[in-house]
Amino acid sequence: MSHANSPRIVIIGGVAGGASAATRARRMNERASIVMLEKDGHVSFANCGLPYHIGGAIQDRAKLLVAKPEMFRRRFNIDVRVRHEALAIDRAAKVVRIRDHAKGVVYDEPYDKVILAPGAAPLVPDLPGVRAPGVHSLRNIEDMDRILADLPGVRRAAVVGGGFIGLEVAEQLRERGLEVSLADRNAQVLTPLDPEMAERLRRELLAHGVRVHLGSGLAAVETDAKGRASGVRLEDGAIIPAELVILGLGVRPSNRLAVEAGLDTGPTGGVRTDAYQRTNDPDIYAVGDAAEYSLGTTGGRGRVPLAGIANRTGRLAGEHAATGMSAPAPAAWGTAILKVFGVAAGITGDSVKSAKARGLDVRAVHITANHHAGYYPGAQSLTFKLVYEAGTGRILGAQAFGGAGVDKRLDIVASLLHFRGTVADLAQVDLAYAPPFGSAKDAVHMAAFAALNDLAGHAPVAAVDADLAGFQVVDVRDPDERAQLPLAGAPHAIAIPLNELRTRAGELDRARPTVVACHSGLRAHVATRLLRELGLDARNLSGAASLRDLALNRPSAAPASAASSCSAAKPCGAPGGTVAPDPHDELHPRNVLAEAAGGALLLDVRSPAEYRSGHVEGAVNLPLDQLKPGAVKALMGGGEDRVVLLLCAAGGRARTAAKRLEGSGVRSVVVAGGTNACVGAGLPIRKLKGAVISIERQVRIGAGLMVAAGVALGTWVHPGFHGLSGFVGCGLVFAGVTDFCGMGLLLARMPWNR
Repeated sequence: MSHANSPRIVIIGGVAGGASAATRARRMNERASIVMLEKDGHVSFANCGLPYHIGGAIQDRAKLLVAKPEMFRRRFNIDVRVRHEALAIDRAAKVVRIRDHAKGVVYDEPYDKVILAPGAAPLVPDLPGVRAPGVHSLRNIEDMDRILADLPGVRRAAVVGGGFIGLEVAEQLRERGLEVSLADRNAQVLTPLDPEMAERLRRELLAHGVRVHLGSGLAAVETDAKGRASGVRLEDGAIIPAELVILGLGVRPSNRLAVEAGLDTGPTGGVRTDAYQRTNDPDIYAVGDAAEYSLGTTGGRGRVPLAGIANRTGRLAGEHAATGMSAPAPAAWGTAILKVFGVAAGITGDSVKSAKARGLDVRAVHITANHHAGYYPGAQSLTFKLVYEAGTGRILGAQAFGGAGVDKRLDIVASLLHFRGTVADLAQVDLAYAPPFGSAKDAVHMAAFAALNDLAGHAPVAAVDADLAGFQVVDVRDPDERAQLPLAGAPHAIAIPLNELRTRAGELDRARPTVVACHSGLRAHVATRLLRELGLDARNLSGAASLRDLALNRPSAAPASAASSCSAAKPCGAPGGTVAPDPHDELHPRNVLAEAAGGALLLDVRSPAEYRSGHVEGAVNLPLDQLKPGAVKALMGGGEDRVVLLLCAAGGRARTAAKRLEGSGVRSVVVAGGTNACVGAGLPIRKLKGAVISIERQVRIGAGLMVAAGVALGTWVHPGFHGLSGFVGCGLVFAGVTDFCGMGLLLARMPWNR
């Protein structure tokens, strides 16, 4: 056995925690003998980068290999042994039994200290078909290579699991051009987030053509006649066709060695550790996904399968094993972030739901702001949620989503969490400011200010999903904003634009508790202060209309208690949801393909000539003058649950069609902006032979000719003909106001349009 000043350290696992432990041990003790074992073929690889090589964002595979065995040997004098699997730890004899898979031999390696860093294995449920060819998990380089080898010829992929890895893989497979479906048994994607924050990600997936199935778990993998995966069957009976299936159901700690060696494990299977990551055997440490950590949120210990904490604790364990001393391991706050197409989202610390589950008196505020000064080019919207404790103001956590700047804001709060900061501390943090980088009042400052106002009673906050039925609700947005995004769950809201509130406050009942809403919360704060100064018991709706739409208009939205949630609300055009749309809902064009892929009928109600001139790929034509519920149901092919997406040129005729279908049992949604907007959104458009100009252009030409004729005849024949021009002008105004164009309907019946 080696001397205490030159210990023999055996590290089991050569990725994040293990590699960090090995190099730190060497830097702290040149005399130590260090052996690092890895059962797979690569050490120190970028496992978080694996999805991005699959998608092509990282094209050079070699860049995933952060450090190769030869570098460890030459630079650090570390004996790296790949394809060497640790079979057992004999604590009495102080040896590790090892299998060399390359040579096919088993041998014993003596140790003074062992650092366990075996990581975690993907969860693979014991269900029919999960071992079939075409079904994969993604843990290491070999898994990635197998997926890439399977990709040629694959058209459809199903990703099971809506966590970090599932979302990243779904995004990258979609970027490769595959038809992608994502399924999760939970009611939302990315369950660490609160529902309204996660909903933004679901909509981003739908906007890029990913089909999302929530609330039903995996029941089986379907296979074809050759035994290969052909799809997945969910617990609700739905079948998702797919030639490639990726399981992203989470991970379980690789704790077999520890358990068989008699080391203690916790309730989640993680190896129990102390402040220095030592197990109940002081000569054996555990780090990484298989180990327990100090949890900042609860004060207890548990697993946090993230690379950052694995690297930091691996470094400390390596130092302690090599020298007998180190700083204690830090608390883990679960800080994590990901990108889903154009949206980044992340969390640090507690969510509202996790804090409530622990019995805390939790409060939260939402702030929507630009990620840097709005007047500097390139500013992108950022939504930030700060979670704190009532009474103490102690910061519990934060979440954010947006196009840029999410990482910066989460890192600021993570730092405050580490030092047990309060919202008052956050309000005073001195942040770097210049227009290209931030704002003089950063989003985190604004959130802290709002939290302080809430705690002090200056501007109390109502929860984003609060039941507003018993409140006097004041919507201070302008009419066009209210029309574009109605305030969910508040049909009784009183509309008073902010600039009119002071003079119209007398219209309000001063005895009723009042909730004020705007689009993102800033104007509502001003209104709340004004009304409180006038003696009303007013509070600001956190997140306002935009976040409330995300909170309520999602597949899982349902009535909840008056204390924390609201009554079921009309979907208000929430894109791509499985909630049954109301007749006058409108769908953004970017979501059309996802809905069509999910089984919706895309119905173009323009004239046949317009349809021939260019229509969204997959749309079928049923002119408005022929539209009857029976004809639509015939096109639905017996699929009574299918949603009908209505298209015309710009939306007017589609809305007329939706009105005609009211009460027929047909669930219809108008595609906002019609075919014109779909073209602008980049949807595939198909043109047929024999096309003529659109009805819209024909109306312009016809109206122009009639006006010109009226002017000419009134000038040269009789003044009474000027009335023709006036009549056409009035008709155009009427069409613009009512969205009904009689001339267009008449032209649609002309022979050349049939």
